Amino acid sequence: MNKKKTKIQLGEQLFNDILLSKNKLFSCASCHHKNKAYADGKAFSLGADGKLLPVNTPSLEYVGLNYYFTWTGKFNDLNEHLNMLITSNKIMNNSWDTVINRLASDKKYQELFTLAGYHTINQNSISNAIITFELSLARLSRFDLYLKGNFNQLTKNEIRGYQLFKDYGCSSCHQGVNIGGNMRQKFGVMRPYFDEKKVKIRDLGFFNSSHDESEKYYFRVPSLRNVSKTSPYFHDASASTLKKAIRVMFKYQLGIFPNHEDVEHIEDFLKSLDAIDE
Repeated sequence: MNKKKTKIQLGEQLFNDILLSKNKLFSCASCHHKNKAYADGKAFSLGADGKLLPVNTPSLEYVGLNYYFTWTGKFNDLNEHLNMLITSNKIMNNSWDTVINRLASDKKYQELFTLAGYHTINQNSISNAIITFELSLARLSRFDLYLKGNFNQLTKNEIRGYQLFKDYGCSSCHQGVNIGGNMRQKFGVMRPYFDEKKVKIRDLGFFNSSHDESEKYYFRVPSLRNVSKTSPYFHDASASTLKKAIRVMFKYQLGIFPNHEDVEHIEDFLKSLDAIDE
């Protein structure tokens, strides 16, 4: 039996299991829906306390290609990230001892962990299974096939949009294999994005972790893969459409006001980054 495949199957089952949350009401899949590119399409998801979480739920489909995780890039290790999700009183609000005891007392899970090659059910094996599943989610896009030499994958408008994406400088931050996810950047490079009188704690970005004034308003540059499927946009869900998000980026990150046609072409290109349906 293929143990990696078995690990993926176990990880998927854990990902969808409410036993991971203290109140047994939430699973990872409660906020990361497969049919929404592993986001949830909501401005804000409900937390463990029944209140809305302060930031928009990001997509997980290409999480394995990121260097930083969470909106602020607080983590660069998926194990640390998962530990935060399990133990946060606003998300799963659980303890590893409780999770381990629940799973270890389940005969079905005992068998599944053994089949997947794990000798014990503990934090490491649970985390490894879930992360193995998350790493398996990435799929090719038409843009990937285009880069491999299949030039018929993109339309003329999409190719034009790709060129504009590079010419305007979007690729200076949205770079690498994940078209983002590997650096932090200030939200409001060319002009202030946040009104200082109305700024919320969530808007301070990585400053909330580093407490370094120079990192105020810094956020992880998100991957643009599947971006057409993961509205609303930004940490505060303030852009309801992709066109609006593109215009915000032009105004505040690049200091440019593009014409309508260029925005249309860039949007066309971004849609080519969607995962190809299986």
